[in-house]
Amino acid sequence: MQTGDLLFQDLDGSSLSDAIEEVTAEEKPLSFSHIGIMVSSEKDGLVVLEAIGEAVQYTSLDSFLTRSLNTDRMPKVRVARLKKQHQSRIKEAISYGKSLVGLPYDSVYRMSDSTYYCSELIYEMFKHSGGGSEIFKLNPMTFKDAKTGLFHPVWVDYYKKLGVEIPEGEPGCNPNGMSESKEIDWVFDYSK
Repeated sequence: MQTGDLLFQDLDGSSLSDAIEEVTAEEKPLSFSHIGIMVSSEKDGLVVLEAIGEAVQYTSLDSFLTRSLNTDRMPKVRVARLKKQHQSRIKEAISYGKSLVGLPYDSVYRMSDSTYYCSELIYEMFKHSGGGSEIFKLNPMTFKDAKTGLFHPVWVDYYKKLGVEIPEGEPGCNPNGMSESKEIDWVFDYSK
């Protein structure tokens, strides 16, 4: 593991994680509903910078890895590294990401404010490091079940409780989409 490595995680145990995977994933062994990035901390060495829970925060690697395990008790996490041509952007991206620690989690999943969801954090960190050029691409978000074409019931309830419209079609990103990027190489699979 090294600074700048991306940790793609298949979270289990919440209807929201399952709903994220169901509307963003194709059939494959691991479907990702979360992402974090390895950063160095003077106090703790390598830690994961992530947007989860209430805010952008640091999490120990051990806590991150043991958050979601497969039936063999192995972490449901795969590690990716930016391709060589993007490595020079990591330092500035991490510096920017660290400046966002403590900002609130984006529970509405809109990219136009000062709150962050997990993949939005990673997207913005690298966009900032490239003077606005993207490594990861935004796509129209969907909250619809691919099989039925209807809004996934979990998302209907979720946004109703928030009292806001579902941001269907708005630009966004998600861990599964980022995992398909041609700008990364897979370097390790904790689940095996």
